[in-house]
Formats: sequence, C-alpha cells, structure tokens
Amino acid sequence: MKKLILPFLFVLPLLVYAQKSPVKYGDIPMEEMTMKVYDRDSSAAAVVLMDYGQSYVSVNTGTVVLNVERHTRIKVLKKEGLEWANGSVLTYHEGSSEEKVMGLKASAYNLEGGKIVETKMSKEGMFKDKYNSNYNQQKFTIPNVKEGTVIEYTYKIYSEFFWNFPNWTFQRKIPTRRSEYWAMFPSIFKYQQYMQGYVPVTSYDVNDKLYYGENVAAHHWISNNVPAFKDEPFMTSEDDYVSKINFALAIIEYSSGTKDIMGTWKKLNDDLLESESFGRVIKGSGFLKEQVDGLITGVTDPLQKISVISTYIKQNIEWNEVEDFRADPLKKIIERKKGSTGDVNLLFASMLQKAGLDVDMVLLSTRDHGFIRQAYPMQRQFNYVVCLVRLDGKTILLDATEKYLPYDVLPSKCLNGQGLVISATNHGWIDITTKGKAKTIVSTDVVLDASGELKGKVIYIRDGYDAQSMRETYYKKGEETYVKDFQAGKQWTIAKTEFQDLKEVGKQSRETHEMSVAEHTSVAGDIIYVNPFITSQMEQNPFKSEKREYPVDFGNPFEKTYMCKITLPEGYQVDEIPQNKLLALPGNAGRYVYNISQMGNMISLTSTFQISKSLFSQDEYTLLKEFYSQVIAKQSEQVVVKKKP
Repeated sequence: MKKLILPFLFVLPLLVYAQKSPVKYGDIPMEEMTMKVYDRDSSAAAVVLMDYGQSYVSVNTGTVVLNVERHTRIKVLKKEGLEWANGSVLTYHEGSSEEKVMGLKASAYNLEGGKIVETKMSKEGMFKDKYNSNYNQQKFTIPNVKEGTVIEYTYKIYSEFFWNFPNWTFQRKIPTRRSEYWAMFPSIFKYQQYMQGYVPVTSYDVNDKLYYGENVAAHHWISNNVPAFKDEPFMTSEDDYVSKINFALAIIEYSSGTKDIMGTWKKLNDDLLESESFGRVIKGSGFLKEQVDGLITGVTDPLQKISVISTYIKQNIEWNEVEDFRADPLKKIIERKKGSTGDVNLLFASMLQKAGLDVDMVLLSTRDHGFIRQAYPMQRQFNYVVCLVRLDGKTILLDATEKYLPYDVLPSKCLNGQGLVISATNHGWIDITTKGKAKTIVSTDVVLDASGELKGKVIYIRDGYDAQSMRETYYKKGEETYVKDFQAGKQWTIAKTEFQDLKEVGKQSRETHEMSVAEHTSVAGDIIYVNPFITSQMEQNPFKSEKREYPVDFGNPFEKTYMCKITLPEGYQVDEIPQNKLLALPGNAGRYVYNISQMGNMISLTSTFQISKSLFSQDEYTLLKEFYSQVIAKQSEQVVVKKKP
C-alpha cells in the first residue's frame, strides 16, 4: 500500500501534548530492586512491573503516519525468568517500504554493594532477520541479566502503514502489575476495535483531545494486577485467549466522501488473484509446463497425477519452516530447493494447473497463529496456504510441505476452523477438514516366567499423524539413536528391532522389538503381580486443574489400541483378574473399552481408547477429566498369578 496523501488537510504547527510513560527510564525504585517474590503470585519466575504503549496516527503536510512508542520494565525473580532478557519487535514491509524501529535501547539493573548498577545493551545485542514475506524481526538481547535483575527497554516505530494499527496485549505468561495503552486516531479515521480474553481491564475511557496538533479520539486502557496466562493442555494459540485489544481500520471519512479501507473478503480475494506473489505466480510460470508433462507422461488418473507431482515437490523442495501464504518467483524456489509454505504450495498449485487440474488456494490460520474472525476482512489473520482440487464433485485439500504425510492429508496444525477459498469462481469459506487421523495399535505377545521376567515381542503399527511423528523422529535421529531413545527409561533388553514401510507414507508404519522385560511385575513368594500394560499405559491425567478456563481442542480425533497376550509359567494359574469395563462420553465423543480374559494358560487383553471429536467446551471439561481418570485407574489394575497347589 502506498502512502496516503491528504492534500486538502490543513495541518496545525506541532503542539506537543504528548502522553508519557508513568515511569522514567532508568529511575528504578529500590523496592523493585530488592523484590524477591511477587506478592500476588509467589510462583512467578518474573513479573512485568510496567508495560506502557501509545500508538497514534498523525497527518503532516498531508502524509499519514503511524507512530508507536513502547516502554517496558520487567523484574526477573527466578532462573526460569532469564528468557525475558530476549526481546523482539516485528516490522511490517511491503514493496520497498518498511516500518522503522527507532531509539531502541535496553538496560539491565543489578544491585552491587547496595548500589544500582546499569548495564546498557550495545549494538552487538541487536540483529534483524526475516520473519515471513511481510514481516521482519528486530531481535535484541539484554546483557548481564540474572536472578534479581530489573530489565527495561523502550523503542519507537515509524510506519507508513497506518491501516496496520498495532494491537495491545495486556496479559503474558508472567503476571503484569500494570499495563497501560493509549490509541489515538484523528476523527476521519474509523478503526474497529474488539476486546478478547477472560481478564477484564481495570479502566477504559475515550476523550477528544489535541495531540501533536491533531484533534484525536484518545482511547485509554489500564489493566492492573493481570494474572499470568497459564497454558492448559490441548489448546490452540494463547493469542486466542489472552486479554487483548485488537484494531482494524474500517473507513476514512473525507469531506468529499468515504473511502472503504477494510474492504471485503471478496476484494481481498480479487487482489490476491491479481498479485504477482500469489495468483499470477500460479497462472504464469510457463516454464513448468515441460517439466510437468515429463512427470505425468502416461499418467491419466487425476489422483495419480496429484501423487506424482506431490512426490516430486517433497523430494526436491524442502520446507524451511516459515509459515506464509505468498511466494517468491517459482524459478528461484526451484533453484534454491527450499521455501516457505507459500513458496511450496503455490509451486504445487502451479504444477497441478499445468497438469490440467482445477486448482484453487485456501488461506488459513494455523493452530498456533489463532482463530480467524470473519467479521474483520484482514489478510494479517492468515499465515498459511494450501491447495484445493475439485474432482468428480468433491474437494480435496492438499499440502506438500510435510514429507511424511500422504498428499491428501493436511498437517494437524492446519486443523483450525475454516479457511478462505481464493478463486475466480468458487470464492468463499470452507471447513478445514482432512481424512487424517492419529491411530496407533500396539500388540504384545510375551511369556512370563516364575522369576517375573517377560520375554517376547511388541509391535507398533501407526497410521496418520502418529505415523508422521514416528517417521520424522526416525529419520531425524537415525535408527540407532531412535532405538536407544525408545529403550531409555525402560528395564528392557532388546535383542532385535525391525522397521517396515517407513518410506511409503501412504502405508502404516510398522516397528517390531524382540525383548525381555524386567519390570511390570513383582514377585512375592508363590504370587506374581502382573501389570498387563507392558507399554502404552496412561499413567497421568493431562487435565489436573479443577476448572477449565479455555476449550479443550485436540485438533483431530485419535485412537489408541493396546493388545496383549501373556503366557503363564508352567504350574501357575490366575488368582485374580480385573473386570471388563466400558466407558463412554455423552454423544459418543469419547469411548474406552477394556476386555480381559483367560483361556488355559494365556491371558488376553484388548484396550481401546478413542476421542471422536476435536473440540470440548469448558462445560464438558469435568466429564472429560473424569473419563481420563477412570481410564488411568483401570489401566493400573493388575493380574494376580499364583503357583498351583
């Protein structure tokens, strides 16, 4: 977006009625230096003493500029809090223009001999790197930070992208004593704003005032004593739940009329179709036609064409772990053999199109990026793109970034609600679903001897996301390290290991270990206590808190099946055996089946744990937690074997 010029505006000389941070940089009270524990949260590794920000839009000689100022002070209380010495500032760029970080300075304050000693950050502590196609990252590290240190930093941002007004987060993973934010807009700029999170602000007001010569609407938020945001198991991005104020520029009201800035999803769709880094990348790149024709020679089945092209990309283009939805020129991507999700999947789409397939793109937000709010048509809500192919009236979502997933299974991180189809003919929202699942079957066949030792074989058969995870670990570590890590913490002696079907990602992976086990049993005279869960036992409930603040989001359904056959030693018999059990959550959202039986000198157990839906509300939490508790209790029960009289 180019600079917005407002030639008709008369700008008053700059009258500085600037807001100020409530504390002076470098003026650290002794009580903050001597603080050992934060009184509102004794477990806190650090506490934000003060976080102050102001963002304001100014018009100078007709040019609109966004100005951002920030001043933050943090107390490090424990070793775990040292990470807060590392900071970063995201800067947006488009074309040749980029937001500028100015006046960045940072200091560490320590008590030495009863005096406060400041250590200033040097230029060597700052560096800049690429975050994605639209953002760079100014990183900095504050030196001489240790337990007891107060750290402080401040900076300003100068931006031509006034429409990209910064949001403000009041809550972090450590508690915040005071968070204060000013947002100031000239009256012609209409920004939509919405609060989120479960912690209300302490105060909010809005007033008209003169600021740097501008008549502005000054919005002012203060949030005191904000508790730390606590991660809970199975949740999406914390950015969905923290206390936060969000902004989106909707319209500009000129004296001559209104200009729509936010636009619509349809306008975003049309703009992307014409973008040199999106739609034109797919339609163009004619040099790929000859290469694609060579790949699919003799292939007539459309699904086979997709598979061939997907395999080619996965074997030749490495995903660099950058999440994005735009692409560099495709020749460059092929030359460097590496690229972002946008690079990889737009290349995939272009090759599919050259193969004669009907392909569109789908923008989405990954689970760690946050929910999409459809009321606000802004492309910054997206960070990922996948392909959509239509065949025989069906839609297939495709991703070529993950080597160890079938071509028609999306990575689990993509399963986050809906995505936006970018298309000349089929634009609109679509549910992000996939046939992918997470499934593991473990089968053990062992012989028990009178000493309590178990000998035999265990087989792991994995499918979908479980197979992907196993393959990634195996190829990253190598077979020797993989087996060593598998054995770590177990009292197992592994005689032989065999792996099957690891290279064929469309098949289940198979892993077999021949072993002897010196655990899961205890011997007391003529009695042997046997835990039939030689492996795969659920020992801890992931849901520990009494209440759940946020929804439980598993991402995808999953299933774990454990089968075990135990042959008893000669002269022994079963004295006690657990009872069979069936557990089910309402609506069949979860199910657990435990079947154990004895036939002759053999005990057979089948245990199947299923979660059949991805999302559970806070109201369902108590039942879900109890479901897990009962499964854990059941799997801890033992078989009692004793010597025959």
